[in-house]
Amino acid sequence: MYIEERNPFFKIRSEGVHTTSGLELNKLAVINDETDDVLGIVSPNYELVTNEMVNDLFLDSMVNIEVKEVTDHMDAITRKWKRRFIFDGNGLNFEIIKGDFVGIALEIFNGYDARTAFGYELMGFRYVCSNVLVMGKQSLFKESYAHYVNNPEKLRVSYEMKFEMFKENVDIWKRWSEESFDEETFKEFVEGRSYLGEKAKVAMVDSYTRVLNSEGLDATKYGAFNVLTFLATHETKARNGSNLFSNAFKNINRMAADLYEYCIAA
Repeated sequence: MYIEERNPFFKIRSEGVHTTSGLELNKLAVINDETDDVLGIVSPNYELVTNEMVNDLFLDSMVNIEVKEVTDHMDAITRKWKRRFIFDGNGLNFEIIKGDFVGIALEIFNGYDARTAFGYELMGFRYVCSNVLVMGKQSLFKESYAHYVNNPEKLRVSYEMKFEMFKENVDIWKRWSEESFDEETFKEFVEGRSYLGEKAKVAMVDSYTRVLNSEGLDATKYGAFNVLTFLATHETKARNGSNLFSNAFKNINRMAADLYEYCIAA
């Protein structure tokens, strides 16, 4: 599993941008002061929101929530950052099938490329194998903010309102644990994903029974969903940085979201 050893709260500096002939542009380069990597090119009036500002805001919003675990993830040059908080207690753990519990994970994110706003996404966390589960329509569980406002109470209300929708997903997963989804059905689903290459499709189908067996799951809709989340969480890699920023991870997460619509329509 990926372990982030770099400091996500590195210092940032800005420098003017010039052409090779010496002409000064009305732009600034945002630079990691520790590595000298250029993280983005922005306008002089760009509102720089640092990772530390985002983290402090969310920590202030969690004063009454027990946090079980925190993990950091950055891309290869520290341009993008994600931090996952696994919540514990407070009625936020749910048993899907006997001995199989799912809790709530809050993933916060920020970027220095002038295109990535800061925000959060609410996800599930399967305790038995540390799978992180995307939930239904991402638009319902994700919020991003173009401007920084130091209002932790408003932020807390925003994501706690989504806890009720999380519980609806728990009910869906419980139903799915009793609904068959055999390898042939999984193959049909995978082959319908036009954004996957043929090699990736074959590897995905070949993994189905193997992962079900290793995770002690039946061939159900819930089992199929966990095959995808297991592959995304445990079997994707990036050349540098966290697997969360790899194309393979993004594609499998997209598949997991697609599976909701597929299973509901089936």
